[in-house]
Amino acid sequence: MPSAGASVNFQSPNYTGYLGVGEIDGVFRLGTYVKTVIHSDVVTLGDQAVAFDLPTDIFNTNHFFPTRGIGVNAKEGRASVFLFAGSTALTSGTPFFQAASADMPVGMLFTDVPLSPTLRFSSRNVISRQRTSIQALDWHPGKWLRGGLAMGIGSNQPYLAATTDVESSRLSLKAAYISAGDRFRRITASSIYASEADRENILAAIKPSSNMLLTLGHQNFLQPQSIDPSAAYLHATVNEAQSSFDVRDFRFGAGIFQSTYQNRSNLANNFSASRRITSRLDATVNYFRAFSGAGSHTSNLSGSLRETISQRISLLQVVNYSRGRTNVLYGGSYLSNRFTVSVDYQTLYLPFRANPFSQGISVTLRIRLFGSLQINAQTFRSADGRLRYTASGDTVLTGNFRPAGGDAQNAFKHLRYVVHGRVQDEMGNPVEGAALLVGEELVITNTAGEFLVRRKTAGILSLQVVFAEFLNPASFRVIAAPRTAMLSPDNTASEIRVILARN
Repeated sequence: MPSAGASVNFQSPNYTGYLGVGEIDGVFRLGTYVKTVIHSDVVTLGDQAVAFDLPTDIFNTNHFFPTRGIGVNAKEGRASVFLFAGSTALTSGTPFFQAASADMPVGMLFTDVPLSPTLRFSSRNVISRQRTSIQALDWHPGKWLRGGLAMGIGSNQPYLAATTDVESSRLSLKAAYISAGDRFRRITASSIYASEADRENILAAIKPSSNMLLTLGHQNFLQPQSIDPSAAYLHATVNEAQSSFDVRDFRFGAGIFQSTYQNRSNLANNFSASRRITSRLDATVNYFRAFSGAGSHTSNLSGSLRETISQRISLLQVVNYSRGRTNVLYGGSYLSNRFTVSVDYQTLYLPFRANPFSQGISVTLRIRLFGSLQINAQTFRSADGRLRYTASGDTVLTGNFRPAGGDAQNAFKHLRYVVHGRVQDEMGNPVEGAALLVGEELVITNTAGEFLVRRKTAGILSLQVVFAEFLNPASFRVIAAPRTAMLSPDNTASEIRVILARN
């Protein structure tokens, strides 16, 4: 929807806060919070996202619910306690501001207590228009094995979950059986995003050798059909089989996906092959085919060449063949101190559409005007497959409310040391919306999977993948990621690669 607005994040040694205001589709919106520490307890007043995760959430982690009120995180002996009083919230916003409005009154009491070095007890209790009380055990006897058990009620609906998670160098196996009522919700709140796993679920990633990976999965979901918190969930099933393997200098991949939703079903497969021809040139071929219903089907064949001209410039050429038509597409990226632009192309699988494959262009633009003022523009794909656009600007202000570096010759020139890299999945596709903690700075990847951090001086920064902060709704695990990153001059910095696997 059309929107405009602005936001301010502020911090001091004693507190942090946020204020966002704007207009979305002609309606004024406001969001704000203040967080501080009182006698070692962390107190948040205003808008906040409350995490409601259970030890049995091995498939769909990061359940966050927007709220408005007062929350307290405290320590009582060995127990961690979270108290909240206020209301659930209806959120809205854009990349440049976030807002919320109160919805339903709610009170929460969450506790976590370690019973032994390998066993932890969790309790999640919510009082709203309906009641939630779920008790859970998390058993972690070794690095390779983890088990979970949870039972209780959610929004007055019964809930039972038992899970096993096995992780080794050759095998990653996640299995669960979950029984939930069709109106089960962790918190009685208006939301169309809070899907839940249901019934039997299994996902196995098998690595027979260092150059081969096989993924098999069968999962069942309960998906909200409307924002109404009393509406019944709809059931969906997704099956998948994927493989990737290396042969000499080639990397091959193949997958088949089947989804069932009400009386509709989709069957789709894909094949890919890639090879680094030279140190600067990569070639990739992809073939996608989707069946909708019993007879009709669509397919797409594409090939791409990506050439790295220098640390600043890369070029991309894509040839697509679909439905008897051939398209030749061009893109690439350019990175400089003041100007960054990237043009790329994506193919997404949206399983509940009649034609589940959605293709489109992705463009990212960043311009440094002066001081720390930066203007951003980008395109992205919404959940319905449509191409959307957004533009924003941001800057950093010092204590006297002047642009940071505004009184210097050029603040950006002083930040001449960089860490830049790219986050990809195991098939070599960019991962957008991934979160990494580089030093003390949290960065989010763009549509090309790229991230960038600048500093005034050279040095070594720690690097960590932070799944809890991902904007990408998919579930991932780390295959390869360095623990540190070297700050180097802009013209000599090498690109860091982080490889993730989809769960």
